[in-house]
Amino acid sequence: DTSECRELVGHERRVTSIAYSPDGITLVSASFDHTCRLWNVANGTELRIFWEATDVIECVVFSPGGHCFATSGFDNINRIRHGSSGSCLKEIWGDSVAEEYTFGTESLAYSPDGTVIACGCYRDNGAVRTRKVGILDVSTVECVRSIDIAEGFVSHL
Repeated sequence: DTSECRELVGHERRVTSIAYSPDGITLVSASFDHTCRLWNVANGTELRIFWEATDVIECVVFSPGGHCFATSGFDNINRIRHGSSGSCLKEIWGDSVAEEYTFGTESLAYSPDGTVIACGCYRDNGAVRTRKVGILDVSTVECVRSIDIAEGFVSHL
């Protein structure tokens, strides 16, 4: 029943991001408590907790097929997780895009076919911060393209 408001109880700190699975059956949440949690939308039950992050998880996004989701956080590792088993399928480091780059924490997006994922990243050069969007092949986690950002920052993709 979509008219009923549900409280999803579980995170110990602020929730930073949520995403519905494409089929609308599950929801994934990310938090300052260093966890992601998978929820049953119909009854509000917590299905799984994902613990591997060592810092705040800022962004979460489901793949178009809904079989996995990706996270980005302050530990500079983007993780791709299997949605139902909970296993971490891939860990992607900021320097996957370019040497000495760090992932931005709020910017992830899958391509419509789910084969690549876009990630915002940056490099500190003292007083100047250089920014890019990296396009990574999901199966190999190799950077297939990077796009330089002239000014500003990449907050969401």
